[in-house]
Amino acid sequence: MKVIEKAERLARLGVDPVVLNHYREPHRFYHTLEHLDDVWQQLENRGYSDNDVLLLATIFHDIIYDPRSGTNEEDSAQYFNETFTGDGALKALVTDIILDTKHHKPGSALSEIFSAADLNILKQPFDKLLIYEQQIFKEFQFVDHKIYREKRVDILKSLRQSIDNPALDYLIAYVENFKPRIAVYPGSFNPFHKGHYNILQKAERIFDKVIIARGVNPVKDKAAYELPEILRYRQTETYEGLLTEFVDGLGYDVTIIRGLRNGSDLQYELNQYRYLQELGGKNISVTAIFCDMEFEHISSTGIRQLEKYGKAGDYLLP
Repeated sequence: MKVIEKAERLARLGVDPVVLNHYREPHRFYHTLEHLDDVWQQLENRGYSDNDVLLLATIFHDIIYDPRSGTNEEDSAQYFNETFTGDGALKALVTDIILDTKHHKPGSALSEIFSAADLNILKQPFDKLLIYEQQIFKEFQFVDHKIYREKRVDILKSLRQSIDNPALDYLIAYVENFKPRIAVYPGSFNPFHKGHYNILQKAERIFDKVIIARGVNPVKDKAAYELPEILRYRQTETYEGLLTEFVDGLGYDVTIIRGLRNGSDLQYELNQYRYLQELGGKNISVTAIFCDMEFEHISSTGIRQLEKYGKAGDYLLP
């Protein structure tokens, strides 16, 4: 990869190439090393391969990326300032470029050059724009689809005003009309353990998005376990009452995921499916997914028992 190939040059500038590991974070699908390579390729094509300001801006402009945050640019600039100990004038130029990417309103000639490279994806034909949109969709899994669609269309329409690419009109129409395959994975999840996560990962290979729906039984004590941090970038909801009512309230078609450990679970879920049909209509969709063999024995009840003896850690998620 082009950016990784710059490790020696970064080292000479006083930058530890290990910072690139930020771009390997599991919640990133677009803001990755591939994005850095694309930005740097644009800059090289324009003859700026020897410009250290633009190289550092490339490396650090998305170094902090949390799709839940509204201060990624400020946080990235702060990270750069805290870790870079080189030339002060160079440092100030890079910082300004990073901050300018928040609204892509360049404050200098170099910032304008970088902004054009950073937004190069929006000048691509529709097939590449579609891949880009799918990656952004994955990064914002935690947002309900109705809200995502509305906000995403607004952003794309705003960008379209300054970017002359008719393919963007097709992308906007696509986002407005796209109906993703969405599943709901319900359960009490007290706790959400490695077996649940195994089912979730399998479901995410089938569906565009999976909502984790935590049911609350008002006659039982509140769940003793919080959902694990690994679910931070997925949509998680809590509901009381009937699952069918929660699903109806989403306002779009979904498939219900039922996780199975063995044949006994299958018989139980068949009975539950009948209830779902009677309460939610005959057209309700349910997909049953078996966990891998290594997780067959794991249950939330068993984990709660093991917790009393301090032995539950191996079955829990970070």
